[in-house]
Amino acid sequence: MRSLKKQTVALFLLTSLSLIGLIYGAMRIELARNILPLNTSITQRAVDNQTNQMNSWFGERLAELRLLADLPARHAYSRRAMFAETAAVTNFDQHNYVSIRLVSKDGISHSASYPDFSVRNRNYYREMVQHPRRHYTVSNLLTSREDHRAIVIILYRLAKPLTDGTTYLAAAIPLTKVEALARHLTLYDGKGVILGANNQSPQIDPQRELLLTSSLKLLPKWKVNYVVQKKGLGENTQQLLRLLLVIALVVIGLLGLLLLLLLRQIIQPILGLTQTMTEVQQGNRQIRAAETGPAEIASLATTFNQMLADVYTSEAKYREASIQVLQAQIQPHFLYNTLDTIQWQILGGKPDAAVSMLENLSIFFRKGLNHGQELISLDDELAHVESYLKIQAVRHPQLAQFKVEVVPALKNLSVMHFILQPLVEKCHQPRLATC
Repeated sequence: MRSLKKQTVALFLLTSLSLIGLIYGAMRIELARNILPLNTSITQRAVDNQTNQMNSWFGERLAELRLLADLPARHAYSRRAMFAETAAVTNFDQHNYVSIRLVSKDGISHSASYPDFSVRNRNYYREMVQHPRRHYTVSNLLTSREDHRAIVIILYRLAKPLTDGTTYLAAAIPLTKVEALARHLTLYDGKGVILGANNQSPQIDPQRELLLTSSLKLLPKWKVNYVVQKKGLGENTQQLLRLLLVIALVVIGLLGLLLLLLLRQIIQPILGLTQTMTEVQQGNRQIRAAETGPAEIASLATTFNQMLADVYTSEAKYREASIQVLQAQIQPHFLYNTLDTIQWQILGGKPDAAVSMLENLSIFFRKGLNHGQELISLDDELAHVESYLKIQAVRHPQLAQFKVEVVPALKNLSVMHFILQPLVEKCHQPRLATC
C-alpha cells in the first residue's frame, strides 16, 4: 500500500503535467483555429476605422462645398464674387485643396488665375449632366494642370446657377492628403492602396496574402484595398503560447508551495501519529503522540493519547477483576475440597479418576489465567467452564450429565473472558435441575 505522502506527490506531479499539457495543447489548437479569423477581424476593423477617418475628411470637404454651393440661392452672386468666396476657402487650409474652379453649364472650367479649359469629355461632368438631381460626383485619379499633382475632382452642383451660366464647383483635392490619411494602414507589414472606380484590385498570393477591402460611403466608387501577410496575422500566436506557459508554470509553482505546506502541516503530523500507533501495537507502552500541528491534528493526537490512557487503565482494571474472579473461584474450601477429593480417589484405589481430576484442575487454572488477556476464544472459554463443571460433578452428581452444543464456525470467535462463568456458578447450585 502506497503512503499518503507518495500518493499526494504523485497526484500533484500527474495533475501538474496534465494541466500544463492540456492548457498548452488546447490553447495551441484554439489559437491555430481562431487566431487568423480573429486577427483578420481586428485588422478589418482597423481598416474600417481608418477608412471612416478618410470618409469624415471627405465629409468636411463636401460640407464646405455645400456651403459655397448654397450661396447663390441666398444672394445674387457674380462669377467674380464666387471666386472671392472660393479663394477664402482654399486659402484657409491650402493642404485640403489645390484649387476650386467654376464650371459653366456647357462644360467650360474657369479660374481666376489660370486659363479656361473644357471638361465636356470628362466622365465626372457627363455623369452630372446625366443625373440632374445628383448634388456631386467624384472623378478618378487625375493630374492637375496647374501644378501637375495627382488629384481627384469633386464636381458640386450650385443650388442656383449664376446669371452667366456657371452651374458647378470643381474642387481639386490633392491625393497626397488622402494618402496621408491612409498612411497608418501598415499593420502586419501590409500596404493600404486607395483605388478609384476604374482601377483593379491588386493581385495577391492567396496562400500567403489576404486582401481586405473597405468602402468610402461619401465616395461610392472609391474603395480602400489592404494587403495583409497571413504569416504576420499569426505571428503573435507563439508569443501568446509562451505567455500562457509561463502563467501555467507560475500557477504550478504556487501549487507546489501549497503542497509543501500541506505536507508539513497535515501529512507529516498524520505520519507521525501513524508511527506512534505502530509502536503502540508493537508493545511500546511509554510512547505518546505529539500534540502538534493544526488544531484538528493536535486534537486527534490528544484524543488518541486519552484513548490510550483509558485502554491502559481498562486493562489494569480488567486484570485486577480477573484476579478477583479467579480468587473467588479458588476459594480455600473449593481448592481444599478438590484436593481432598483427589486424595480420597487415590486412597480409594481410583488413580484414573484422580488423574482426570488433576487434569481438569490444571485446565481450569490455565484457561482461567488466559495470559492476562481480556478476550478469549469461545472454544477456550468453554474448555474453562467444562473443567469447572467436571470438578464439581465429582461432589455433585446432578452435574455429571451436561452437554455443550456450539456451531463449529463459532469456536474461534473472540468473547469476553469469564462471560460464561456466572451461568456455570448457578448451574452447580443443588436447587437447580437444569441450566
